[in-house]
Amino acid sequence: MQPSPDLIAQLEQSTDQLKRARLRNMQGLAVGLLLLAALVFAVARSQRGGHPAWGYVEAFAEAAMVGAIADWFAVVALFRHPLGIALWHTAIIPNSKTDIGRSLGAFVENHFITEQGIAERIVQADPAARLGDWLAQPAHAQQFASASAGLARQLLAMADHDTVGRLLREQASSYLGQLNLSQVADDCIDALIADGKPQELLDFLLDRSAAYLDDERHHAAIGDFVLGAFQIENALVKKALKAYEPRMLASLQKLAVAVRVDPQHPLRQRIAGWIADSALHLKADPHWQVTLRRYQLQLIASDTLQATLGTLWEHIRTRLLADLHAEQPVLAQAIASLARKTGLVLGADAAARQWLNDAIVTGSGALVRHYRGEVGAFIAGRLDLWSKEEMSERIELAIGRDLQFIRINGTIVGGMAGLLIYALSHAF
Repeated sequence: MQPSPDLIAQLEQSTDQLKRARLRNMQGLAVGLLLLAALVFAVARSQRGGHPAWGYVEAFAEAAMVGAIADWFAVVALFRHPLGIALWHTAIIPNSKTDIGRSLGAFVENHFITEQGIAERIVQADPAARLGDWLAQPAHAQQFASASAGLARQLLAMADHDTVGRLLREQASSYLGQLNLSQVADDCIDALIADGKPQELLDFLLDRSAAYLDDERHHAAIGDFVLGAFQIENALVKKALKAYEPRMLASLQKLAVAVRVDPQHPLRQRIAGWIADSALHLKADPHWQVTLRRYQLQLIASDTLQATLGTLWEHIRTRLLADLHAEQPVLAQAIASLARKTGLVLGADAAARQWLNDAIVTGSGALVRHYRGEVGAFIAGRLDLWSKEEMSERIELAIGRDLQFIRINGTIVGGMAGLLIYALSHAF
């Protein structure tokens, strides 16, 4: 669970308060050492004639005060004007805010956001192995699938369905237009002939035809079809054909049965020859190919097919939404199964892990090359949002406590240097 923004703000505020208190304590210690040096100097100064040792004490205390004041000035000048006096080259950090932002951004770009550094870190982390271990757990695979299904619902809700439907229709039309239908039909016919499917299909059609002809309910419709096909209007001829209709139907049924039971029937051979001849025409006859291509393009451009393709996305979206809102979406189950299998493969196959890690390294290198220049600009832009006072305060809270040791060390080292100079001056 991610912490709330309010909680993060409270934690940052508490951290700043703690840093500010520690900074004040160190500042008090540094000031205390300065005051102690001043007190020691005053006592030693007043007792200078009483004993020679007081001269050494006075020299130490005097130099300690000088060191303390000098280092106080140096530390304070980083963040503000000492005593509010705008001396030259003071308040260095707030006055150099823009330069600091650019320099910090360039430093991060040149020394942290590098292809080699990121690639080495990726290799050390071995993300493929970690991903495999995570996905191999059924609960994690299901979690990934649920998240993916939720994302799919959101994408479907946000999608511009008119645009998606139009793009899908255009892509489908383009694909159908690029399809070499002559080659596809030829390949299908060759495959059907190799498997004996034309004869099986013929057997099926003959069975259905014989059953249709045997059903008296269809005889009237068949007779009307024959009359209409020959456009017979003469009543006498119609009556004669009607009288001949039972014999015609019986003959047709007899022919269907005869072809069905005889694998070597001449009609079968003619049909097989026609199919083989059609395959040859599709393969080698330019006229057939051009004609089929023309019919193909006419069909693709027809309003009926375009309307059908236009509703394709709506049918897909309806099915997806129905599945995604079910208690156990099929899509989520498929994603979970695929995710777990992927995890198991990554766990067992070192080559697969190496391939994925290499792909991540390659992708990260491309991202670094593309966005590296934006990192420095982002850092500089974020620092530009701070005021001079805010930036100075943040930096002082971060490193100000450590800078007080400069003042403390300056007090002690200054005193030691003064003592040494005083001793040498009296020794020689």
